[in-house]
Amino acid sequence: MTAQWAQANPNTHLAVLRALIRANMWLDENAGANRAEAVKILSRSDYVGADEAILANSMTGAFEYEKGDRRPAPDFNIFFHHFATYPYYSDAVWYLSQMRRWGQINEAKDDAWFADTAKRVYRPDIYLKAARSLVDDGLAKESDFPWDTDGCRAPANEFIDGVPYDGRKPNEYLKLFPIGLKENQTVQGTDITGQAADKTPLATGHLRRQPGKGN
Repeated sequence: MTAQWAQANPNTHLAVLRALIRANMWLDENAGANRAEAVKILSRSDYVGADEAILANSMTGAFEYEKGDRRPAPDFNIFFHHFATYPYYSDAVWYLSQMRRWGQINEAKDDAWFADTAKRVYRPDIYLKAARSLVDDGLAKESDFPWDTDGCRAPANEFIDGVPYDGRKPNEYLKLFPIGLKENQTVQGTDITGQAADKTPLATGHLRRQPGKGN
């Protein structure tokens, strides 16, 4: 939804948020007991329209990584637990950092730009207003929502690449990757111009892999 629509329809906006929060609660409650029903709904042609077995593969507590290799994976998809529906600024900053890394954002941006852009799009104030109404109506618990957060998750290093991420310092995060744009680097045609502080050569448009560092 657009900001213009949300401003013109504040009550409907809150009602939609309430419905989305409740739907995600329903998907995770009772250890995912409702997932099988959700799979049936999603398999309908007016929704996803995929085979139930395919949808169930990631929705119902186990995952088949390859044929015959099926393992328990109760948290493969999380919809509400761990504050999954909360619009953390740090999540938005991570998406923006990837857009910068891969050239969709071509110019260098300071950390304040990342934070300000995230705050224009992610609106925890509106989310918490919807959450408060659910608590007041007895449809959710106070502990279901992170009322006191500043909008950023704690720094983490749980991504598959093992690179630590702090949403308050996106440029420091980008510097940890030997591949991808950082600092004053830009894409000009098929080449990368500019030079990072680590002196990575860029004339060919490719960043040289440095020993001891991952991707």
